[in-house]
Amino acid sequence: MNNKAMDCARFASSGRWLTVLLAACVGLTACGGGSSGGSGGSPEPSQNAGLLKPVADEQELMAAMRSAYTERTSKQEFTTTGPQPTATPDNGLDNAGGEAADGGGGSFTGTYTVELDVDELDVVKYDGDHLYIVPTLQNRCCFAFPAEGGVASDADILPPQQPTGEAAIRILATNASDATATEAGSIPLEEGEFVQGLYLLDGQLITLSTTEFYGTYGGPWLDIAYWAEQRVDIRGYDNSDVSNVSEQWAVSVEGGFVDTRRVGDTVYLISRHTPDIDVHYYPDDEGKVAENRAKFDNLSAEDITPTLTINGTEQPLFSPADCYTTNPDVDQSDAPGYPVLTSITAISLSDPTHPQTTCYNEQAAGVYMSSDAVYLTDVRYNNSGGGDVTRVHKFAIGSGKPQYRGSAEVDGYVWTGGQRDFRLSEHNGLLRMVTTLFRDDDQDRQDHQVHILGEASEGLSLEKIASLPNSSRPAEIGKPNEALYGVRFFGERAYLVTFEQIDPLYVLDLSDPSDPFIAGELEVTGFSDFLHPVNDSLLLGLGVDNTSSNRVKLELFDVSDIAAPASLGSILIGEEGQYSWSEAQYDRHAFSYLVDAQNGVDRFAVPAQLSGETAEGGYFNEESLYLFEVRGKNQPASASLFKQGRILASPKPEDYGYGYRHRSVIHDDAVFFISGDYVWSALWQDPENRSGPQ
Repeated sequence: MNNKAMDCARFASSGRWLTVLLAACVGLTACGGGSSGGSGGSPEPSQNAGLLKPVADEQELMAAMRSAYTERTSKQEFTTTGPQPTATPDNGLDNAGGEAADGGGGSFTGTYTVELDVDELDVVKYDGDHLYIVPTLQNRCCFAFPAEGGVASDADILPPQQPTGEAAIRILATNASDATATEAGSIPLEEGEFVQGLYLLDGQLITLSTTEFYGTYGGPWLDIAYWAEQRVDIRGYDNSDVSNVSEQWAVSVEGGFVDTRRVGDTVYLISRHTPDIDVHYYPDDEGKVAENRAKFDNLSAEDITPTLTINGTEQPLFSPADCYTTNPDVDQSDAPGYPVLTSITAISLSDPTHPQTTCYNEQAAGVYMSSDAVYLTDVRYNNSGGGDVTRVHKFAIGSGKPQYRGSAEVDGYVWTGGQRDFRLSEHNGLLRMVTTLFRDDDQDRQDHQVHILGEASEGLSLEKIASLPNSSRPAEIGKPNEALYGVRFFGERAYLVTFEQIDPLYVLDLSDPSDPFIAGELEVTGFSDFLHPVNDSLLLGLGVDNTSSNRVKLELFDVSDIAAPASLGSILIGEEGQYSWSEAQYDRHAFSYLVDAQNGVDRFAVPAQLSGETAEGGYFNEESLYLFEVRGKNQPASASLFKQGRILASPKPEDYGYGYRHRSVIHDDAVFFISGDYVWSALWQDPENRSGPQ
């Protein structure tokens, strides 16, 4: 067993985890093919004023990586083991992420995104004529149960269940007039190919697949050793003839998947790479440090650079001149650098075999992208004894390689899972972000803060324009010990929901970036995980009512008066004594919203699982798509929610399992409900009269 394997084995058996193994969170990054030329090159070293500095040559990159493997002597120094930060966006005023499209005749919903003009990878895509559905198994989890005493051993790790037949992406032709879907084609998948999601644009279907990877969820998942020996495959298909979809190009990238977005015809891929070299990842004594140092004396940049394979031809993903390293002149605590390489790759779908990449040798745990920039975040725990901070790096996007624009650190971190990536937003070139800082105070353990950052007038840094609370506006966001749930930025406002016993909805005025303040507040029961701005005056909340039983709650708010938000009523899913939950509380892609579907009425769909006791004393568990309308939205004081009905996922196929992922498409009066690998459909006016499963 080599040094790397021994270090991995030692770490895998060191924690007390009941672990869930993810069935492939690997990613993709296609890169500049070792070319440092072209538009968007690295800035001149004289601009070196940020937390990152440009690499001058191969020796400088190797020195940074050698330092990371010889000066950081424990995994705690460079693993992120706490809650993970991510980011978020500013949305358009009409639909706020609920993408509606015209095509194939009529209007229909697409993938619900944080930014209207930034597409997101998803397991279901629709073009107005055809549904493309990734097999559910590709996203299912496998489990590792700890050995006696709480330590997971290799024998405890169970691989994911393999498909019983040939796995394939399904293609179904839809008919919006009668709400039917029929099989039209398929794309067979290779053995061991785990499709994470799709993009769809102008006659091209893009798939992002990963190799199998069984890493534990939690501390081990974030360990650098687990990012070695991974690969991502990106394929482009001509889908003009859905009965005979043909592969046009293929790109394979060595590295682990972090995230991806699409802006226009460019797919941006963020990946992180641990070099596949025989070293000690955690050199905790002088002997191991010396071995690592000797190993690096015989390595070149090519040995640590991830590979890019284009249509079978292999080359380096990037050259050293495409990279940045941690700047010790700005932050001495980070002087040793990090033993990973994070890459941002731009792949033009009109020229996919010439991707361009920017890299840096730090971790990235969170990603937010606007149409103009990508922000990568990571946490520094107990930073120099001063508490936890989130580090943010900004890269401008457009033509060519992403350009480094600066960095900043803010107190706390973007936290609490679910819809957390709504907690960053770019507006008029400024980044707004909400963080949580945990205190050692039982009376008030959490402080929630809003920060506004902008590019400095000189140098490559982001400067803090304002934070809230502050000395002039000391009022706290949330009452003592209230956790932060739903967050949504919308134009010059921010909506925040905190909760412990009741649900305060806060409305923040951000019209003056130098002086943000809490403009209004409303207390209601329960809490909202997910917030959707209907328009300037109405806000929709999706969450939980906790008064008597945990049921999904939808509530409409009148926010036309920023100082006096008001509830316009709520609807619960399920009856008293029943339990319900919705995937859309935690995954925006499960939510569909169609603006002005008919005579100024908006339509939206929410999947939910409902369980409880039957009249005979038995137990039931149902999966349905619930249909709702927002009526009277142009007169906010009298606007209301209306429940249209539901599409029940029944009858169930023999191989159907509860808890599968859910998606939906609203196309004019037709509704298509994707539950697991199957489709049920109905007309909006008669949802109980459904077709399926298809």
